[in-house]
Amino acid sequence: MSDWTLCIDFGTAFSKAAVAPKGAWSRFDPATVRPLMLSAEGQNAFLLDSAVFVDQDRVLFGRAALDEADAQANNKRTALRSFKTLLSVSDLERALNTNAPATIDPHRIFQMRDLIVLYLAYLLASIERAIQADAVLAQGGVFSRRYAAPAWRGGDSAGMHNVIVRLFGEAEAFRAIVGKRLVSADGISLRTIIDALPKATEQAQSLDMGLIYEATAAAAYTSVGLEGSGSHIIVVDMGAGTTDVAALARLGPRTIELPEARVTLKQAGDFVDRVIANRVLDNANWAKRPESKAELWAVLMSQMGDIKEAVMVDGRATLRNQGRSITLSRKDVEKDEDFRDFLKSLREAYDHALAIVRDDARARGRSEVQAIAVGGGASTPFIQDLIRRKMESTRPRVIPRPATPDWAHAREFKGNLAPVFPQLAIAIGGALAPESMLAARGGAIPPANDRSGIPVERD
Repeated sequence: MSDWTLCIDFGTAFSKAAVAPKGAWSRFDPATVRPLMLSAEGQNAFLLDSAVFVDQDRVLFGRAALDEADAQANNKRTALRSFKTLLSVSDLERALNTNAPATIDPHRIFQMRDLIVLYLAYLLASIERAIQADAVLAQGGVFSRRYAAPAWRGGDSAGMHNVIVRLFGEAEAFRAIVGKRLVSADGISLRTIIDALPKATEQAQSLDMGLIYEATAAAAYTSVGLEGSGSHIIVVDMGAGTTDVAALARLGPRTIELPEARVTLKQAGDFVDRVIANRVLDNANWAKRPESKAELWAVLMSQMGDIKEAVMVDGRATLRNQGRSITLSRKDVEKDEDFRDFLKSLREAYDHALAIVRDDARARGRSEVQAIAVGGGASTPFIQDLIRRKMESTRPRVIPRPATPDWAHAREFKGNLAPVFPQLAIAIGGALAPESMLAARGGAIPPANDRSGIPVERD
């Protein structure tokens, strides 16, 4: 048996997790990295849909939640998503104690906190299932846990750590009560939840977890195993809900973030999806009535992954609907005013962070800054163009690094890891990172049923 480090990355659209042997940073072997197959029903086994759907008599999770939400869209029903966005608000306790809106919870019985705890319990159950399905990990050992998060709220991520650990503690207690029912495609009955959730809150114990900043995790995966890895790094992380730019400096064994360089944009993958869909709608002369537009929009969103890849990678996509076809090119998207505004904001954010990290590198006598992109949008042309731009000033040099490191192509992965590595990068980097890179360790949990005392808000 071995000791392992597990890192959880619960993203806006998907959650990911990876395991590496304890001490992997100093004796790195690609064959020992274990990205976890969390999803049993999604298109990609490594990506678990971050979604909860409250149905008439049950709660569904993951892909099943999204499918049911789509089926009931005409009834103004939606799934709860974007947990990471909720967890980043300035007044987290108030947000957690707010009742879920009627479109998400028609029964009006759940606070946002409850639904997040339920999803985290589903995520923990999916992780346990994946560990048991891995022939190496199933042999046992001691697993130390950590999670990856952006540097939220002006550097107060470490201050939020106790709140996050408390939510994970309640989720673990709920998982212990309901067991494998959490990963059933049929979800869990409301009756079971109403009975088990208060018990879980009462029984919850502190979950010993570390916190690693996402930018630090990116620095870890890109420099592990490299003798000449750079001392300064700029990271562009484009996910579904946000695009984050951060800069780091490695000072001996420590890696620190340069907080003044950090910028978060609210436009990211979901925004690009909407731009593409709106451009198609604008050019679809046959879809003029509201119901036709709604039908075409639903078709576009259900196929958006393939459409976006064709537009961004191949330069164009041809779509068919109602016996008609329409072609959308990357140039069509780049002409969109909102998209151009996003690119301008992205360039300004990157240039701001780059100036700060280059100044720091120059002041420390370092000759280069490494630029890396992570997240689902890492390989998009405009992100790659951004980190590969030639600089007017040659010192320090800016060296673009590939979104997928060479070691992800190792034969041990049989070609399965490299294609999805950018989306798994944060979880993998977080599992590889040494203890010295953590922003927080452990955590304290208040007494059971300790609510904030803030009155419940209704939408």
